[in-house]
Amino acid sequence: MRPPQKNFALKLTTLIVVTACFVVIGASLLVSKNFRNILTLWGEDVQMTVYLSSDLSEQGRQDIEQYLKDSGQVSDVQLVSQEKALSDFRVQLASYAPDISKDEELLKLIPASLQVKLASNIPASEQSKVLQNLASGLKAKQGVDDVGYGQDWVEKYAAFVSAIEITLQVVGIVIVLASMFVMSNAIRASVQAHRDEIVVLEMIGATTSMIRKPFLKEGALLGVVSSTLAVGLCYGLYVGLKSLVVQRLSFLQLGEHLTFISPVSVVIVIIGGTAMGALGSYLCVRKINDGWAASQRA
Repeated sequence: MRPPQKNFALKLTTLIVVTACFVVIGASLLVSKNFRNILTLWGEDVQMTVYLSSDLSEQGRQDIEQYLKDSGQVSDVQLVSQEKALSDFRVQLASYAPDISKDEELLKLIPASLQVKLASNIPASEQSKVLQNLASGLKAKQGVDDVGYGQDWVEKYAAFVSAIEITLQVVGIVIVLASMFVMSNAIRASVQAHRDEIVVLEMIGATTSMIRKPFLKEGALLGVVSSTLAVGLCYGLYVGLKSLVVQRLSFLQLGEHLTFISPVSVVIVIIGGTAMGALGSYLCVRKINDGWAASQRA
């Protein structure tokens, strides 16, 4: 059965609408992936500062360093002596508050510290918990005055990314259902346009698969074409936005860390679009060949 070229405007409109739905889904995957990339990138720069007591002995400092290394969660521990801390402090304040940089009594209050870098195999999403556990253990150590780490902003960014991902997942589900509804309506219109042919086929005893197959193919074709077009449009959007970031926001140095969705995700989107089109068609034609067409004419 070869369906005639009717309802072309409806089919074209359906293709545009479904493609737009898949573009939103693809864009959601892009946003989620690159937000995670940025979180991981910034998370790699997070360090813990362990401020040491002024009367801490050399053995005590070595014990603290050994405690950190034995945790298995630290890749590097560097000592910042009081002299180096004072020198760095003077350099930083030289142009802003030169009088303070010459106050020896105030500068003596600056303690020595340990700069601790986490192991690279710790995911950014788990860094906050790891740092909190390390900080709790260190604060209980003799000779540790305080422990600081600039993790507040990472936690807030991670929470923001999680909220964005949940929102995108909800939106994605709604869009998937909406696209299936749109495709089903297009197939339903095609079925209505072929009522006479379906009646004839039912009367001569055509099998269910013979009648349903053209409509299932039509739905699958709609799904694969729209999802493929959407992937292409998303890639064009990705290239344009990456170029904009590189040119206008080069100071953030994010260009090389922005990536397109993985090939596996591309395949999943296209296969998912094909399956959605076939499923939407099946929901419309599942009653065909049980007298449905004849009952419609009665």
